[in-house]
Order: sequence, then C-alpha cells, then structure tokens
Amino acid sequence: MSKFDILLDDSIFESEGEQVVLGSINIGDFQEKFYASLSYWDRNQYLSQWKLALERVLNGEPCSALVTTMYDPSKANFIFWWVLYVLEDEIYIQNHTLFLDEVDSPFNEFDLYSSIPDRKTQTEEGESISEWKVKMSAVKEFYDCYEVNDAKLMASDIC
Repeated sequence: MSKFDILLDDSIFESEGEQVVLGSINIGDFQEKFYASLSYWDRNQYLSQWKLALERVLNGEPCSALVTTMYDPSKANFIFWWVLYVLEDEIYIQNHTLFLDEVDSPFNEFDLYSSIPDRKTQTEEGESISEWKVKMSAVKEFYDCYEVNDAKLMASDIC
C-alpha cells in the first residue's frame, strides 16, 4: 500500500544552537525525521509551503518541493527540501540540499520552484540516487485529510 505524509510537531526546542521543531516524512515504508529550523521561517510558513507544494502536483505541475529547512537566502548557503517529480500517476521523491550559490539565477523564496533541478537518477559517477515512489492517490489522500484537519494534522498522525 502506498502511503505519504509529512508531519511537523508543534513543540519547539534547541538543537545545535538554533530553535527547531521535529518533523518527519513518510513515503511508503520509508520514514525520515528532520529538524525544521525556526531561524527564518516559523512553523506555519512550513505548513503553508507544504500545502502549496502538494497543490502544485495535484494540479498537474511536473515537479514541486517540500522545504524542510529554510534559512534566510541572503545569508544562507543552502536549504533542505524534498523534491517531487511527477510521472503519470506516480511521484518520485528525492531528498536534496539546494546550494544557493549553484542556482542559475538568484534564489527567490517566493518563486522557489524555479530552482528545482531536473530529475536525475544517477550521480556523475554512475551511482544511483536514492528516491522513493508514491502513488498520486496517496498524496491526494493526505492532502484531503490535511484540508479537513488543517494544522492539527501536522502535530499528530490524525489520518
């Protein structure tokens, strides 16, 4: 069974000198936890961005991204995000670090999707790039539940 969710707790704590909240992404049987930095975005900005990112793929865009750590682009070297690539009724998801000095034009957080790289399945050395696959229907199911339960969903696994 295909499963997808991305969750963000509402308890703030400190890690490596910065305020963070604990998050997790679940893709099928795979789960990864992460710390979402609150140094630039607050919890609600992450949740809003995730909602818009999921709407993009559900509305037919070929790619999107879920930002899991956003720093001030004028000062930061990178951001962390999970990039979503749509192929028919499936979404291939890869964990990326976007190095801001490597994007073609200045990074714009209000047009961050223009910085999504083309999908690659191998490194320059020929190694496979880790990616996970989920059905579009699983993302839609999560999104629909998110719509009903709003931000409460992000704090606990309601659906």
